[in-house]
Amino acid sequence: MMKLALALLSISLIFACTPEKKAPAPDKGAHATAPGPNGGKVVEVGAHLAHLEILHDEKAGTITIYVFDKDIKTPMALAKAPEIKLSTMEGPVVLPTKAVDDKNLSFTVTHDALKAHGPEGRISLELGGKPYNPALPHMDNH
Repeated sequence: MMKLALALLSISLIFACTPEKKAPAPDKGAHATAPGPNGGKVVEVGAHLAHLEILHDEKAGTITIYVFDKDIKTPMALAKAPEIKLSTMEGPVVLPTKAVDDKNLSFTVTHDALKAHGPEGRISLELGGKPYNPALPHMDNH
């Protein structure tokens, strides 16, 4: 019985003297919170490889995507137009975008599913031959 009491006391002292580990502070630089150059929501692609600025016109059912380098200032061309993959009440919807200009710096798509408030989904694109699927940011147009 005495051995059990000593064992329990030893275990209690070990846990009591072990320093409490604090959770790491969240990385505040991981997600841009300031509006992009055109006033849209900014989404990081990869580890600051690129940024997408997303503008949503709920009334028109349009999303426009501007592509920027890691500095969120320099426009960046994509070799292939991104797709928007939405989750809707009717099921998944894949919306191919079209380049706004001949330099592939911005892309747009119009669809009735985009007339919803705060569409949920992902943007599918390639950078340097690698696929990325960042989430659409929450669109609060009100």
